[in-house]
Amino acid sequence: MQPSITTTVNPHIIKTKEAGDYSLVFYNDANEFGSLSGQAIVTILTPPIAQFKAQPDSMTVLFTTTQLVDKSLGNITAWEWNFGDNTSNEFIQNPYHTYKDSIGMYQISLIVSDDQGCADTAQHLITITDDYWIYIPNSFTPDLDGINDRFCLSYNGIREATFTFNVFDRFSNLVYATNNIQDLSCENGWDGKHYQTGKDLPMGAYIYQIYYQDFEGWKHQETSELIIVR
Repeated sequence: MQPSITTTVNPHIIKTKEAGDYSLVFYNDANEFGSLSGQAIVTILTPPIAQFKAQPDSMTVLFTTTQLVDKSLGNITAWEWNFGDNTSNEFIQNPYHTYKDSIGMYQISLIVSDDQGCADTAQHLITITDDYWIYIPNSFTPDLDGINDRFCLSYNGIREATFTFNVFDRFSNLVYATNNIQDLSCENGWDGKHYQTGKDLPMGAYIYQIYYQDFEGWKHQETSELIIVR
């Protein structure tokens, strides 16, 4: 039996979590009271269940795009995704999302709604971890034309204090050396001059040796050819 209620709403909505037949057996108001026949059938609808997968849910700074695959149950008609990185929400079923290449944890939330207006929410954490990479060009053209005039490195995740870079000519003479990776950043770079005399090195093939440790402490060493074109 439903508890006694006072209302001026017509029709009155029965709020219950139990399905079944409900009968009105008594009423009263300011003027009269008495019995009244009436019946309502209450159906409890199955609510939607929000759930999804992030593919992948663990990434590195080298690749920060994930696909979010909706796995929700019910007659879903609307989706709202929040990616946890202060970007705009999206309202499609299976979006792709690219995070900035920065380390962090992000909580993704999905709100789904069904055709009856019922809603549910699911959340999932994804992680972006560090990784190392380095790009070493095999030639440069120090001819002062403003294009590729300096030799420079692009990199991420390197322990800069461990860095060593040496260049030798074909007679194994050292012509350039640095222990400061910032000397070879693309804001600076090597201009193809001898590190002691300051004179332009002749066009030709040289050998470089590079050593460094990545952010996890793994050691890397490489010997390869570098060509100066004038």
